[in-house]
Amino acid sequence: MLRSVAVALLVTFTTVGCYNTYYLKQETFAGLQRAETPTVNVTDNSGEGVQVSDDSKLFARSTGGRRYQITPFNFKMTKSQLVASDRDYILMLDEVESYEVDKLSTWKTVGLISLGVAAVGGFITAMAIMYGSKQIGEN
Repeated sequence: MLRSVAVALLVTFTTVGCYNTYYLKQETFAGLQRAETPTVNVTDNSGEGVQVSDDSKLFARSTGGRRYQITPFNFKMTKSQLVASDRDYILMLDEVESYEVDKLSTWKTVGLISLGVAAVGGFITAMAIMYGSKQIGEN
């Protein structure tokens, strides 16, 4: 049981809740096809500044809801297609619903880890209270 809780927490830490998602306009996203510098500062749809670098996570979300990860500065956008040759994607632009940048959120990550530690601590405390100080082999 404890092992499955640990695996669930690990999966949660690495996939859910640790990222802030910023939505970009198509023209802004197209500007990330190549870069003159290792980082590019762009503005998302709500006017917030986002720094994009080689290790940023870019996504194109299709109208069906599927997210296609795109490598920053290594794709091509024409008037009708988004081509990410390193990932073997050719997406028709009229089928792309949104363009996204995911950035690691320090506070969400710290909060999630704290919640996990508190849950494990609560589980251990509950087990200690339920079983008291019995020794192995005692009834």
